[in-house]
Amino acid sequence: MNKQPEITDATRETFVDAFFQLAKIKNINQITIREITNVAGYNRTTFYRYFQDVYALIEYAEDDFFQETQMALRNQGGGDAIYTRAFFETFINSFHENIDRVSILMSEQNRSHFIRRMRENVMDSLNQQIADTPKKEVVTNMFFMGAFSAVATHLQNTKALSREDLLDIIQKLATDWYWPQILDENSFFKDS
Repeated sequence: MNKQPEITDATRETFVDAFFQLAKIKNINQITIREITNVAGYNRTTFYRYFQDVYALIEYAEDDFFQETQMALRNQGGGDAIYTRAFFETFINSFHENIDRVSILMSEQNRSHFIRRMRENVMDSLNQQIADTPKKEVVTNMFFMGAFSAVATHLQNTKALSREDLLDIIQKLATDWYWPQILDENSFFKDS
């Protein structure tokens, strides 16, 4: 029996919504399938039609955010536009538009996982294999961990640091440090 795609999508989204409701009051690594199915109003068998486990649900929610962000960036211009203020504004806006879910996905318990997957997604979407040397891998990891940790901190308290100040910091970090390091084979990470 094949269900209509709208029903399937609605059921999947019901599980995702239930997870995020629980995540507002509980550590995401302690949320159980039973709790999700109780809140969603479905049984475990139905849950397993959509997700292998809670971690698969988290990755689905992350992927949904990544795809939405990539679409916004592509609509903004993409390509060489990564150097522009508009690129960074679009990027930060996607976090703000999804602040409730992204704050949970970037919680202390999941931040490293989220940042690693976001980095992989951004690199894939830009069709760039930047980190092809150990030096570039280190620089890329430093940039992404720093930039996304700053975004996570900002999202936890949007009044402590304005969106404009966050944009300035990330753009300056990218244009004044990250890209010059990536593009300069003789940057400060000298090979022994």
